[in-house]
Amino acid sequence: MALTVVLVRHGEAKRKMLGETDFDRELTEWGTKALEEAFPRTMGLVDVTAASELWVSTAVRARQTAEIANKTLGIETFREMHALYDQDDDAFLVELSKSNADVVVVVGHIPFMEDVCARLCGHYLGFSTGAAAAISISDKKVRKLASDHVRGDLLWFVQGPST
Repeated sequence: MALTVVLVRHGEAKRKMLGETDFDRELTEWGTKALEEAFPRTMGLVDVTAASELWVSTAVRARQTAEIANKTLGIETFREMHALYDQDDDAFLVELSKSNADVVVVVGHIPFMEDVCARLCGHYLGFSTGAAAAISISDKKVRKLASDHVRGDLLWFVQGPST
């Protein structure tokens, strides 16, 4: 059975204010509303199963985006990952290769989403806020995910809501 990886960039975030950390930035009001309008259609493209997992960066804006996405997805296994906030694609791919999930929806940041997409399917896609891409990786390639030689198939790409 193939593994489907759905890469999602977080929604539009507030600018960093004096004394605030990047980690604590929240979605803007517009960013929240735009995702609530767009994600039912976008996340409706994901074939969720009982073995689906939702992996999310530990940053506030990514967790908020994941919560909005999960209103449509309804995934029970929700996992926060420091590697996503840290932009550590090697650590992420190692964890992905160990996963028993058949669908993993990943909410994070750029350039991580663009870099991992290019590594997994050979396509460099410019992810606007709220963009999502689904990639299918055959079962025999899943355990080799940490290698740069794994190429999955791009199933679909949806650019995020217009700003």
